[in-house]
Amino acid sequence: MVYLKSQVSPEFILLFADSAEVSLLPTITRCWTRIGRQRVICTPGVRASKRWNWGAVDPVCGRTVHVVHRRRNNVGFRRLLAAISRAYELPAHPERKVVLFVDNDKAHDAKAVRRLLEKHTFQIHLEWLPPYTPELNPMEDIWQHMRRCVTHNHFFERVGTLLEAVGQFHRQLETSPELVLRLAGRWAELIVT
Repeated sequence: MVYLKSQVSPEFILLFADSAEVSLLPTITRCWTRIGRQRVICTPGVRASKRWNWGAVDPVCGRTVHVVHRRRNNVGFRRLLAAISRAYELPAHPERKVVLFVDNDKAHDAKAVRRLLEKHTFQIHLEWLPPYTPELNPMEDIWQHMRRCVTHNHFFERVGTLLEAVGQFHRQLETSPELVLRLAGRWAELIVT
């Protein structure tokens, strides 16, 4: 990881990206209940509608970017790349470079993704995390917090309601970089030092 030493520059941006499924099927986890009472969580059944939440986090300044897409494929990832380009104003700043750490999901290495990156003069450079190492990606900490706040033990009747809750979660992150830094704080310490 050559990039970690030369951090914090407006022309050099370090991001970690990942995707997470959000579904009408709630994520069930332990919770407090009264003694002798069992908490009941409704579920929609076996075939629950779902979407894929694509996101990237800057663990140094606490900025996040996200998009929601119907599938976990290269189209969703390309939409995330476009959102990163808009958020960091890459077309207006050709000298600006983004290093984006991703896992080995096949969507990240699709031909369409490579063509897109070449077309944009390599302003976004992909770096691959080692296989099966989610603990190396601070975006996983963001997803874990999203599960706690939005989907754990919570039933949504409609996809629109679920997506609104996910959108509200991301708006909170966008206005609270200190929260993002608290969630991904151990990464900022590693990168800046």
